Amino acid sequence: MGRWILSLVLVASACAALAVASCPDATHLSPCTCDDEGINCRRAQSTSQLRQAFESGDALSREHKELWIQKTPLTSFTAGVLGNFKFEKVHVEHNANLSFFTLDSLTTFKELLNVLSLYGNALQTFEFDKLLRFPYLVSLNLGRNRLRSIPANAFRSIRLHKLGLRENPITSIGQRAFYALPNLKELDLSRTRLNTLGPYSLSILRAHPELRIQLNDADISVIHSSAFDYAAPLVLNLANNSLATLEQNPFEPLIGRMYQNAKKFNTIPLVSVAGNPLTCRGCAYKWLVPHRYSTLVRAILHGFRCPDGFGLTSISDQKIACWKNFWNFANIG
Repeated sequence: MGRWILSLVLVASACAALAVASCPDATHLSPCTCDDEGINCRRAQSTSQLRQAFESGDALSREHKELWIQKTPLTSFTAGVLGNFKFEKVHVEHNANLSFFTLDSLTTFKELLNVLSLYGNALQTFEFDKLLRFPYLVSLNLGRNRLRSIPANAFRSIRLHKLGLRENPITSIGQRAFYALPNLKELDLSRTRLNTLGPYSLSILRAHPELRIQLNDADISVIHSSAFDYAAPLVLNLANNSLATLEQNPFEPLIGRMYQNAKKFNTIPLVSVAGNPLTCRGCAYKWLVPHRYSTLVRAILHGFRCPDGFGLTSISDQKIACWKNFWNFANIG
């Protein structure tokens, strides 16, 4: 037993030594440091320092799991700054002065990169058109930057599962911005400055059946009838916005698609509208009258409350002050 334990210790020591040996010379890599998890450049003061550090090493010491460049005074991240180093995950985060970042800086390992986080920088633009160069990217975090708009057809990626855009001062999303993301499972657009969701802005063709869209804590008051065309997320969070009404289009067909999708998982989809100033007045609410006693619809429309504190069951022609006849109600479930 003693020899067996000793053998395990020797093997573990050898593995540890191998991991350490994969690091470049510490002096040449400075101000960055290296261990078996990756390379940390938190002490970097300039791009030129990074360039010099990543000129070190050889083919055996230039491929690593992760790279961290966080809380530095860097203002730009240019092509070639990482030399011939390669990483699976890159975290360039919380650099308050970083206003320029090019994806060209990562192209030497474009087929290795699967996670990119640019959270908490000062980026006003992003090279959306270059994302296709990274075929194995599954997670992209652009949260807490200074992006003001998302252009039409912005994101195109076959494998992207998670996209973070929260806490940007975004005021507009172009048509089909997320349309070509067939495997997207999480889209976070919370805490933006969105007021209007325009035509096809959240339209996603053949989206992942477990898709969750977070649009909470913004200032959304207007949603175009085609904003969610084709989309059928499992969860849509619209809590704490400025919605005064829930228009029949897009909501009734959207809920119908969501319900049909959720049946695949034997569950119920969720549309959270909690914390919105719903008036429960006017003919925009007429489509909800036939659904007011539906346990299913009440469960889907989470947090529905009128100014008097009552929920969906209180909706009636008298309450909304609308006596028009609406005959074309969708069959949600």
